[in-house]
Amino acid sequence: MNVIFNKQEKYAIVSVLIKIMEADGIIDPHEVEFLDRVLVDLNISEQEMEIIQEYDFGQDTAIIRQLSVEKLKIAKQLFTNMAESDGYSDPRELEIINTLGAL
Repeated sequence: MNVIFNKQEKYAIVSVLIKIMEADGIIDPHEVEFLDRVLVDLNISEQEMEIIQEYDFGQDTAIIRQLSVEKLKIAKQLFTNMAESDGYSDPRELEIINTLGAL
C-alpha cells in the first residue's frame, strides 16, 4: 500500500475488517489469511490488536469519515476484499460495507 495511514486510521480499518469477518458468524480460513496479510501490510502488532478490539463501530465510522478520498477508496477496497475472501459476500458483511459507503 502506497498510502500511509496514521495509527488511528489503521486501527479503525482493521476493526472494520474484523467486524466484516465476524458478521456472518463463520470465520473462514481465507478471511483469517486475508486479515493476516493486511496486518503485515499495515505493520500492526499483537499488542495493537488488543487496542483494536476495543474499537466500536461508531468510533470506526467517525475515523473513516475523516479519511481522504484516496485513503477511503483503499479502505473500501479492503472491506470488499474481506467480504469476498471466503467466496461469498454475506448480506450482513455487505451491510457493514454499505453503512460505511454512505459516508
